[in-house]
Order: sequence, then C-alpha cells, then structure tokens
Amino acid sequence: MSLRRVLATSTTATALAALTAVAVPATAEASVIQICGVRSNGVLWCGNNAPTSIRNYPHTTDSWQVDTLRTTYSWFNCWTTGSLHAGGNRTWYKTTGDDHGASGFVPAAAVHTSSSFDADPSAHGLRRC
Repeated sequence: MSLRRVLATSTTATALAALTAVAVPATAEASVIQICGVRSNGVLWCGNNAPTSIRNYPHTTDSWQVDTLRTTYSWFNCWTTGSLHAGGNRTWYKTTGDDHGASGFVPAAAVHTSSSFDADPSAHGLRRC
C-alpha cells in the first residue's frame, strides 16, 4: 500500500471518528460530563436543582435571595454550615448565580451530592468557606 493511500485512509478514519463523536446523543454525552465530584482545582462540579435561590447567608430565613441558579450542572467553590434545610443537614455550598453573577449559598438539598459527601465535604477535597 502506498504512503499516499495510507494517509488518505488514516485521514478518512479520523474524519469518520470525529463525525461519530459528534453524533453521540446529548443524553449520553451529558451523563459522561455530569459526574459529581471535586476536580483537581478544588472546585465541586455537580448536578443541581434549578431554578434554585442563591442566598447571601447559609440560612433559609434571615437571608436574602441574591441570585438564581438556573443551570442544572454547576460549580461550587466551598462549603459551610448554616441552618437546617430539607436535606436534613446543615451543609450549604457557595456558588455564583446565573442572573446577576452574585455569589451566595444554596442548601445541600439542592445539590446532587450524596449524604456521605454532605456530612464532610472537606474529606472529599472541597474547602470550607
């Protein structure tokens, strides 16, 4: 086989592989991308409920809504404790909202982390705020 033919075959195979990758259904791609965990930079990426209110303090009362989390896969840069929420714990995650870019807290009940993760996010690599 000539070098020209090998290169042509290789180029065609590469092009077909690229087309195949583009043809992957969005749902399959989303399941691969949307892994919940702390990345090497110390930021938690995880699925979440949306829309979710972002509060200026980690409390369901005595705090103001400063923004809204509208995406269903978001980043959270740290955690803290606050008031008890629907998730049955006091863990809150800090993030930045989608409407105004304001930072604030969402309850762990709105983030798709496991209860063992919520019990001690620092053990999984997420810093405390």
